[in-house]
Amino acid sequence: MYAAYTELKKAEKVKLYLAKHNLFNQDFLPVRELGHIYFPLRKRAKVPHAEITKPKFKFPQKPLKLTVESLLKNKLTTKQLKLLPKSQELVGTILVLEIPEELEKKEKIIAEAYLKVTHHVNTVVKKTKIHHGQFRLRGVKILAGKRTKETTHYENGIKLQLHLEKTYFSARTANERLRVSKQVKKNEQVLVMFAGCGPLPLVIAKNTEAKDIYSIELNPFAHQYALKNEELNKIHNWHIFHGDVKDILPKWKRKFNRIAMPLPKTGEEFLPIAIKRCKKGGIIHLYAFLNENDLSKEVRRINKAYSVKVLRKVKCGQFSPNVYRICFDLKVL
Repeated sequence: MYAAYTELKKAEKVKLYLAKHNLFNQDFLPVRELGHIYFPLRKRAKVPHAEITKPKFKFPQKPLKLTVESLLKNKLTTKQLKLLPKSQELVGTILVLEIPEELEKKEKIIAEAYLKVTHHVNTVVKKTKIHHGQFRLRGVKILAGKRTKETTHYENGIKLQLHLEKTYFSARTANERLRVSKQVKKNEQVLVMFAGCGPLPLVIAKNTEAKDIYSIELNPFAHQYALKNEELNKIHNWHIFHGDVKDILPKWKRKFNRIAMPLPKTGEEFLPIAIKRCKKGGIIHLYAFLNENDLSKEVRRINKAYSVKVLRKVKCGQFSPNVYRICFDLKVL
């Protein structure tokens, strides 16, 4: 194998040249020797600042990157390897997999492989039930690692304690929470309906100068986690309420500059109440699951049905083929 031989002080220039011209043999490691370095080459070529030589020694082979596929190649068939989960959700130290029915008999060895290659993961679970019921909870089964379904999740500068089966939470909507928080102006009064264990109120509290953040949640377990997370993050302007939005909100006299409604399937049922409690010119973030082909029609319907104007529509997650989680940013007229 040919090598580019140069002084250490010129090593960075040579390395950059080799990378740019696809000459560096990435399967092997460079070798240092008495103030000089040998770079393994894919082929013989002229290299500025280096001498081309054919060393008598063998370059050490670069360790192969550990992958799920490499760990399972002798335990699964080629057909089964193609069925491995292509997407995963990482919630704190818990990795959530969707195991295809065809791989259920191999699910434990698959989970062990993911546990070995995924950094900072202590537990691997699989989904057993999709989000369901009044509180949109999911079912999971522990496949490998620590026997726990509770974890602390980190995102956007917050710490979030939660239990996978007792409160609704999606790590995949972290960017959407940050997007909403970036719109919050100084001294705004913000309300988050259906707040769960508190991810959106916390992101707003940690990343904005909102004056006060109010939240309402019906699920008693999620409410208790919200109280823990308020203390965990040392938040002082978050006011947490437990109960039904339809019972609590009509009794309030205060109005808000901004209201978030992160409940995609039935959120619009609560929109009339939200409009009443939002200041004129205030913003409401309404969520829905919609086919992307229906977005323009839905914008026209919302503008006509309510005293609001749709400022923008944002895709913030895919629910199924062509069906997305959509946020409509509404301005109250």
